[in-house]
Amino acid sequence: MTDYKKLRQKIENNKFLISDIFENSESTKRLNNLNWLRHEISYTEPRMLFQIPTKNQQPFLDFNCMRNIGTAYDYIITNPQMTLDEYSVCNIHHMLCTDTYIDGGKFRNTTKILQIYINGNRMYAPDATEIKTKLNDIIFKANNPIGDVLYTAFSTHYDLIALQPFDDFNKRTARLIMNWILIKNGFSPIVFNSPKDKKNYITAITENANDNHKNYNHYMLSVMARTQDNIIKLLKKSRIL
Repeated sequence: MTDYKKLRQKIENNKFLISDIFENSESTKRLNNLNWLRHEISYTEPRMLFQIPTKNQQPFLDFNCMRNIGTAYDYIITNPQMTLDEYSVCNIHHMLCTDTYIDGGKFRNTTKILQIYINGNRMYAPDATEIKTKLNDIIFKANNPIGDVLYTAFSTHYDLIALQPFDDFNKRTARLIMNWILIKNGFSPIVFNSPKDKKNYITAITENANDNHKNYNHYMLSVMARTQDNIIKLLKKSRIL
């Protein structure tokens, strides 16, 4: 069995193990797990992934950003079965932009092909006239997965980043939408909370842009398995202090 298949099998096994622990545990373990995930997604992950601004840049990471991510995470946790549509994507982006310099929930209006740079690699996002059509295509595929739902979630994450529907905060929106899809299908969220993720996350996105989908999916699977391992460890140790 290849490492790729082993990772996929481990994730499936962990999914059932986490579910089994939850079914036989008190509410304290559930609460501790949710609090840990919220902290990692809204505090640790941004510190690992976000660009630290220079004096002449708008702040990419401050208290508002972390608070907003926590609010948006609460939203997807408490609304796991809500329909994923254009409104919900814009609503999540709006939450992420509260009290920031970005007008949240509104599509960018650049009327030409947009050049975006990820880790020095140039990518092209479609002009504003194509955003709604392409976003609806992404949403349709997310709501009607063909094959493995994990790869559907990973693909949705990448497609939203490549589309760049908003002026900013596209990657953090894409991560939350991906986690929403995972939660809807009984999986735990993915947390990018390792110092190595700052480089590896961008590298994986760049690999996918260059049609190396296997490396991209392998990285996402490895982070998924790591997150599950952390959750299982937490659940086994969790207790009332």
